[in-house]
Amino acid sequence: MKLESIAFALGEKKIKVSDLFSDARLVKKTGIEHVYETNEATSLLAKRAVKSLGNFDKSDLTACIMVTQTPDDFLPANAIPISSDIGLKESVLAFDINQGCSGFVQALSLLDVLLNKHKKILLITADRYRSKLDVHDRSTNAVFSDGATASIWSNKGERELIFEQHLTDGSKRDWLYHSAANNAVCNLHMSGAEVWVFTRTKVVPMLKEALRTTMEQGYEIGSVYLHQASAVVVDGIKAAIADIDNAKTPTNYFNYGNTVSSTIPILLSENEMTQKSGTIDIFCGFGVGLSCSIVGLVKK
Repeated sequence: MKLESIAFALGEKKIKVSDLFSDARLVKKTGIEHVYETNEATSLLAKRAVKSLGNFDKSDLTACIMVTQTPDDFLPANAIPISSDIGLKESVLAFDINQGCSGFVQALSLLDVLLNKHKKILLITADRYRSKLDVHDRSTNAVFSDGATASIWSNKGERELIFEQHLTDGSKRDWLYHSAANNAVCNLHMSGAEVWVFTRTKVVPMLKEALRTTMEQGYEIGSVYLHQASAVVVDGIKAAIADIDNAKTPTNYFNYGNTVSSTIPILLSENEMTQKSGTIDIFCGFGVGLSCSIVGLVKK
């Protein structure tokens, strides 16, 4: 597979976290000074990201995948009207992935299979979690941002997915959820301490295994793209894999906050994958589920 182009869009309203909560310790803990909020529909945010790609040949795109947990419609899949609105042909395959912070990485796993039959695929991530939040909840309102990304992937054999690992633990559902039961109106709930424990006890061992396995196979580590949850999470994971050069684990949570499914592709748009043959880039997403997905792409 080959990443042909990538772009992102943020909520149009930039909010200082210190204006939401006066506790300076909160910003120090999260590392997030600003969050972004949109009054737009998720589809409009997504289309802004697509527009930021600039001009591209729409006739080459035969599939459109959208990762979102804040859909405008429960049906049809939000990728369907978006593919029409941006001018893709009617023969396009279009569907949604209902996943959050692991969603982009899981989409890479699907792309690896779909690109055997499709020349080019448009992958969209878009979430506006701020529409779900309790304004008094420090654990969520000081962290989550609204954002979207768009990327085009082709079947050119520049990179190969050679490592894949997934974890899904539905028994921890109550640690991070937003219920739609009986059309209930409720806010997103996150048990921050428990989710942090999950990253330490599940995500870190998985990531260490991925790094060890790929290096034992003779691959050099290019970059490690982590879900940009917050400082306490990301910096903790980086400390746990301290044998990996710090420069190889870029971060940007301090600029954009936690944009859910878009954190890794935004990070990728600002820190391109390795261009050295035989080098592997690791992508690690984790969160809602609770879930964790890791893939490794090798430059041929």
